[in-house]
Amino acid sequence: MAVTSAVIGSIAYSLPVGCSTVVVNGIGYQQCDSAWYQPRYVGSTVQYVVVDAPR
Repeated sequence: MAVTSAVIGSIAYSLPVGCSTVVVNGIGYQQCDSAWYQPRYVGSTVQYVVVDAPR
């Protein structure tokens, strides 16, 4: 069985193809279908934290 949604708070080190950048209240997010990611930098590496859809 395939997982169809990302778990809030989990970390991704790369994003699926076809995501788009959306800016909400001055914060940039990546929207990938129904999943939302917020980039976080750790040193020179970017990680994407799964977050709830911004309002």
